[in-house]
Amino acid sequence: MNVSLAELRLTHLNLDARDLDASSRFYGDILGLPVSRRDGTLRIEHPQYLLVLNAGEPTIGGTFHFGFRVEGAAEVDAWIGRLRSEHVPILVEPKYVGSVYVARVADPDGYEIEIYADL
Repeated sequence: MNVSLAELRLTHLNLDARDLDASSRFYGDILGLPVSRRDGTLRIEHPQYLLVLNAGEPTIGGTFHFGFRVEGAAEVDAWIGRLRSEHVPILVEPKYVGSVYVARVADPDGYEIEIYADL
């Protein structure tokens, strides 16, 4: 069987969250992502991925994080400004790392979210 690596695409991530209402406010109201409740979970459904949050105790460790790519450095700065105004913890202020402009924030459960732009 000849299988191309290009055929494999990450489509969803399933995580535990302490408070689904707080997560709904963060992902829906603050980040502006489409959220819905189904079968006791919070679902963030985007055309390119699905993030499912289950009621439970988050397990955070190592270098785990997930990222949202935006179009340029100005958009990274704009997002960080917006998130700061919503009192979202800024873990890493925007900075250049090689050919990437990157910042990190924390969601209500402490999951690290990277907002970045390829330059």
